Amino acid sequence: MSFYFINGLYLYKKTMRRRDLIKKLALLPLMRDLGFQEAVLPSNPDKGQKNRLIIDTHVETWNFDARFPFKHPENPNLKVAMEAPIENQIQQMEDFGLRYGVLINPRYYGWDNSYMANCLKTYPNHFVAHGLLNPEDPKIVENLKFWVNEHGFQGMRFSPIYDPKSTWLNSPEHYSLWKEAEKLGVVFNYYILPHQMPMLEDMAERFPGVKIVIDHAGKPNLKAADCWEAFRKMFKLKRFPQVWISNSEPYEMSEIKKYPYEDTLPFYKAIYEEFGPDQLIWGTGYPRPRWELPMNKELEFVDKYCSFYTDQDRELLLGKNAMKIWKFPNRV
Repeated sequence: MSFYFINGLYLYKKTMRRRDLIKKLALLPLMRDLGFQEAVLPSNPDKGQKNRLIIDTHVETWNFDARFPFKHPENPNLKVAMEAPIENQIQQMEDFGLRYGVLINPRYYGWDNSYMANCLKTYPNHFVAHGLLNPEDPKIVENLKFWVNEHGFQGMRFSPIYDPKSTWLNSPEHYSLWKEAEKLGVVFNYYILPHQMPMLEDMAERFPGVKIVIDHAGKPNLKAADCWEAFRKMFKLKRFPQVWISNSEPYEMSEIKKYPYEDTLPFYKAIYEEFGPDQLIWGTGYPRPRWELPMNKELEFVDKYCSFYTDQDRELLLGKNAMKIWKFPNRV
């Protein structure tokens, strides 16, 4: 079935007679000029896909609702071009057979996690949620307890990547945060640069009760003449059973920026060989229309181009490992 979408909403062609179809096709150039784009989606998701447990462990979603103003920490005057609302994520989960998702508060909202709390309350059977905390706020422990105890969040995301010279990650001031995280059973995910990995390794050793997810395959810098030395610093974390790598979102890593992002495959394979299939998870990033790849391509990348995975590996990557990390609703 062929779809058109504008402003994030799908419009599709109903069954019609051949001569009517020809007339409609003649209008396609005009429709494109008016802002329509063609997106080909499966009319019925593959039955095998429906039978797989698929969990998207990285869903950043936002809208332009005035109740949830943007407060980007690094760019407070940022102008966002389009919405990627939660309703679109719900629809694509239905379209492609995804069972659960992990909501991640986008940086647009800064340290205010209210939109994620609203999404979680609206769709409690679909998601768990991670918020953001200001890592240098002296009330960081109280803020963690608030979002976990009052709004049911299961984790927090930290992004030292935005401050490459920062040392707060393993500072003594954060010991109380990690101790509280152990008590609460929350998950920390990190958007982090390779040279910052030793700080995370330090905290993983000190606080083994905190589950850790490393975003975007550790963000190797493919522009560097030799990025492998820095990239391999992440491999020291494989000794911790409470650490998982998000082996996904190849467009974040790629320099060629063309699907299927063949320049990323050696890195995903190296992570797989070092950490093994039990410490890998999968995620996408954003719902349509902001998505970097349509969902069918996200799944195709794993199934077709990451040929080093076995079928059993893919079951772990796409869903079963996530069940070990988060407490999803109505799990059986």
